[in-house]
Amino acid sequence: MKIGSKTIGERIKEKREEMGLNQKELAKQLNITPSAVNQYEKGEKTPSTEKLVKLAKVLGVSSDYLLGASEEKDIFIDKTILKAFMDFKELRPNDRANIMANIQFLKDKASKKG
Repeated sequence: MKIGSKTIGERIKEKREEMGLNQKELAKQLNITPSAVNQYEKGEKTPSTEKLVKLAKVLGVSSDYLLGASEEKDIFIDKTILKAFMDFKELRPNDRANIMANIQFLKDKASKKG
């Protein structure tokens, strides 16, 4: 299936190779056969919605990127932001709310400067 400039399969293969994974390693993480990964990459088979979501998580991209709806490959700008986000997700809701309030305060302060 081709959406955008590259097929879903091309995007899967490109990201898999960037991560240094072979088809067998990716298949193991997705709990599918290497043959299924090969079929996805060749465009012979389209991943189900469930597998597409799992592929995006494993490859560290958005499902929009895999579908071609976005050219933004990485969900996060760098690994430091990814780590901060993962830590943030583990916090209690009240602690997350406090952090969000601090971020808003800092954004407001920065916009007044300039």
